[in-house]
Amino acid sequence: MVKRQLLYKEWKQSELTFILVMLVAVFTTPLSFLLGYSSFQTCVNDPTCTTVDHYFYYNFSSDIFIALSWTMGLFFAIIQLGYERNKGQIDFTLSLPFSRSTIFHTKFFLGAGIITLVHVLSYAFTYLLILGIQPKETFDFNSSYLIALVSTLMIYSLCLAAGALTGSAISQAIVTFSTSILPYLLIWLPMFHLDFIFKTDRSWVDASFDHFIMPISPITYITDFKYRDASDYPTWFTGEEFIIPIVMMIVFYLIGLFSFMKHPIERNGRFFLYSKMDRPIQILVIVFGVLGFGWVGFSSDTSILGYIVGMIIGGVVGALTSYFLIYRKR
Repeated sequence: MVKRQLLYKEWKQSELTFILVMLVAVFTTPLSFLLGYSSFQTCVNDPTCTTVDHYFYYNFSSDIFIALSWTMGLFFAIIQLGYERNKGQIDFTLSLPFSRSTIFHTKFFLGAGIITLVHVLSYAFTYLLILGIQPKETFDFNSSYLIALVSTLMIYSLCLAAGALTGSAISQAIVTFSTSILPYLLIWLPMFHLDFIFKTDRSWVDASFDHFIMPISPITYITDFKYRDASDYPTWFTGEEFIIPIVMMIVFYLIGLFSFMKHPIERNGRFFLYSKMDRPIQILVIVFGVLGFGWVGFSSDTSILGYIVGMIIGGVVGALTSYFLIYRKR
């Protein structure tokens, strides 16, 4: 399934980038932890500096690496597919004596393996520092690392699947972002408009948002779940922040594998590799533009005129945007 020769080729193709990202990512949290402890010691020895007590605390849920580790998955996936297409190297890769499924599996194994290794090493080094420094409390140490790892792998799988459907790096990034907020566009926007038309009390919209739309939106697991109060945002079940992104990662992986095995290579540079996707996606973009700008128009002056004008503007913007994005070869 994963060939050693192909794995070596994929590694050497972006070796320096992989090494630099790994070095920065592995040591960011340990260094941040050390800097936090150094600042604490300085404050303790400074009579003008006040602390709650004389104990050191560290909150891992706000750590910069843990909060932004998902960008690593995004970066790796774009390098492995989108950037490779832009450089014209994908045709060479596909001409090698390996099946397309083997090529995709190898790319995924390399990217996911590096992501996992980075998180494991960062966790190990930070844990050793915790044993040595022995802070009073380390908030969300285990859970933050686990959420970061699962979220990063999910975003990596999503972006790799987007790369298997698109013909350039910018298209891959746009599709990745659009998919990450798709439940908001596909479900929440129409619900908001139904609420406006029938003038309900919005309770069903808010309940659906908290219980259904947020849990199935990929973007939730790189933003809200790190900072939200569980009592304010009811969820489906315990462990939702781990289980749902794992399921989505598997789904995105299967979509990417199928698309990579079946896609036509002669449309490199186009927004979508499948020509049959152009028109349906254009229609969706126009619909989302109409609904989105209609919402903005109504919110601005709460009048039916603003609602209609907003929808007209949204339709024009959606049509122009979709045309220049989808039908213009890069």
